[in-house]
Amino acid sequence: MNNDIYEDYAVLDAQIKVLTEQKDKLKVQIVEELLTSEDRSYETSVGKFTISNLKTWTYTPVVSALEEEYKARKATEQSTGDATYVEKPSLRFTQIKL
Repeated sequence: MNNDIYEDYAVLDAQIKVLTEQKDKLKVQIVEELLTSEDRSYETSVGKFTISNLKTWTYTPVVSALEEEYKARKATEQSTGDATYVEKPSLRFTQIKL
């Protein structure tokens, strides 16, 4: 087997994690800054940053109970064999602890 592709994958995975953490920290700073600005957007040479509102829904107990019933029925169909599935190959990478 070509060991290089495995090592390259592991290195890229570690770099992605570091970059994602850096990006998340910058995002918090940018959001805080834009929330204090009047137009809530900022245009740069690399693109435009804009604050927009996203809806987060909270449902009544009736809907929550229906959701639980739905999950239970899915589990029942899986266990009885009424539900069907397709298996696809998937890569799982477990990084060593340093």
